[in-house]
Amino acid sequence: MGLLKHLLFWPVTGPLFLMDFSLGKVDGVVRDELTDDSRVKSALMELQLQLELGDIDDDEYVQREAALMRELREVREWRERFGMGVAGGPVRVQSSAAGLEVGAEAGAEGREESGAGAERGLETGEDRESHIAQPGEVTIELNLDEDG
Repeated sequence: MGLLKHLLFWPVTGPLFLMDFSLGKVDGVVRDELTDDSRVKSALMELQLQLELGDIDDDEYVQREAALMRELREVREWRERFGMGVAGGPVRVQSSAAGLEVGAEAGAEGREESGAGAERGLETGEDRESHIAQPGEVTIELNLDEDG
C-alpha cells in the first residue's frame, strides 16, 4: 500500500519533497558562509604580514583592519543568531558592591538582589557608560570541571 500511495501522490508530494530538499541545501550553504570566520582570519593574517613586510603603511593597516574586524563581528553575530558556539563569549563585569552573586549557588537570593541593578538601569541597557573595576571590586570564578 505504501508504494502505491507514493506512486499515486508523486505529482503532489514529489515537487514538495524536492523543493524542501533544495531549500534545505541552500540553507546549509548560507549558514556555512555566514558563520565561517576562517576567510576573515586569514585576511587578518595576510594584512599583518603585509604590514611587517612594509607593503602597506600604518594608516592603511588600521583602516583595513577595522573593516575586517567589523566583518568578524558580523560573523560572530550570525553565529549567535543561529545558536552556534561563539569563542570568547560576551565579557561581563559584575560588581560585588551591588551585592550580586554569580553561579548556580546564587539561587533566589541572587535574583532578588539583581533587581537593584535593574532599577539603576544597568541590566536594561539604559545606562551604557563604561565602568572601570577597582581592585577587590570584581570576583572571577572559573569552573574547570568537565561535569558542568
